[in-house]
Amino acid sequence: MNQTPNTKHQTLIIGIIGSGSMGSGIAQVAATFGHDVILFDTNQEALKKAENSYQKVFDKLVEKGKYTSEEKNAILSRIKFSSSMSDFANCGLVIEAIVENLDVKKSVFAQLESIVKEECILASNTSSLSIASIAAACKK
Repeated sequence: MNQTPNTKHQTLIIGIIGSGSMGSGIAQVAATFGHDVILFDTNQEALKKAENSYQKVFDKLVEKGKYTSEEKNAILSRIKFSSSMSDFANCGLVIEAIVENLDVKKSVFAQLESIVKEECILASNTSSLSIASIAAACKK
């Protein structure tokens, strides 16, 4: 079958903040492309819901012949669920996908900057807020 995209690129550890539909979707795509993913949320129930959702989605994809069980297991094994932002210390990329609240996002980015390496790329999935305003919370 091998429906997994070609992964002849450098893999990253990618951190995702927020396990709602956007964050979970981003994490799924990243893991499918061969990246290790840390899916972070402060809400343990939301993390468990995301984990259960992945099982259901990939079981259906295996049923439809899109993936083998081995491919499904490999993809799912690349997603780690976390409630500690300190797990982002070795990430090369962190994508924020949380509530559209400028103060909350600025707080998260300020905290992130103290955790990740200097070369880590910090990104936002914001749809309505100014990236420059969010970045104002960062020193670098």
